[in-house]
Formats: sequence, C-alpha cells, structure tokens
Amino acid sequence: MKEINTYPYIHKAQYYETDQMGVIHNSNYFRWFEEARTYFMETIGVPYAKMEALGMLIVVTASSCEYKQPVYYGDEAVIHQRLIFYNGYKMTVRYEVYRKSDGTLCAVGETKHALIGKDRRPIRLSKDHPKMHEVFLSYTFPLEEAAS
Repeated sequence: MKEINTYPYIHKAQYYETDQMGVIHNSNYFRWFEEARTYFMETIGVPYAKMEALGMLIVVTASSCEYKQPVYYGDEAVIHQRLIFYNGYKMTVRYEVYRKSDGTLCAVGETKHALIGKDRRPIRLSKDHPKMHEVFLSYTFPLEEAAS
C-alpha cells in the first residue's frame, strides 16, 4: 500500500468568515477546500497556472460538506486533502478539516472535477499530457485503499 501524504494546508479563520455567533459560515469551507486543493497541486508540481498555460481548466462538477463541529474566529483550521478518484479526465478530492488547537474533526467534504480545454471539451491527460497524468495517478488514494 502506498503511503498517503495529504500535504496539510493551514488556514487561520478570519472575522469576516464568521456569522453572528463567531462561527465560520458554512459557505467558507468551499473556499478553504479550493485553497487546500490549489496548495496540494502546487506542492505536487502541477499548479493551476501551469495547467492553464497548457490550455487546461479544472471545473467543479459537484461539491459537498458535512459539518461536524464548529470552527471559530481565530482558530487555525488544518485541511487535509486527498485525491480519492482520478481516471485521466475526472477527479474527486476529499477534505478533512481539523481544529489545530485540539485536533477535533470539524468537517468532511468532497469536490468533483472535470478536466477540459479552453474550448470546453474534455481533455484526457493520459493521452494529452502523460507526465502530468502519471503525477496525478501517483497521488490518488481511494478511500478503500487507505482503509486496508
């Protein structure tokens, strides 16, 4: 089994992200997911800017989040992201958000994506960019693989 490295991303919760109770508003988790995903892609050597320069876009086709415990203003949220599905033209990223101060799991989410060209047509990385395809494959860890 491959060792999973999620390249944790840390986000300090800002006042403008909160509701009247000082709790992070639910919509902000999706921004945090994007920040964590962007960080992950930069870390593994496939930054969005490089993909866009090659004429590729990664579009979100679905997103979800299950809120377990609140994150409050001033907390540091540690976001672990993991590519759990990749087939060359679609991918799914899973996120786990922890409160850094006590390690509490605060949220679990997923985003699904399609890889397309600027012409809005699907791109198959295995054919169009095989080296990039291999990078994504090497960082894909399905949930059932991680459990075994």
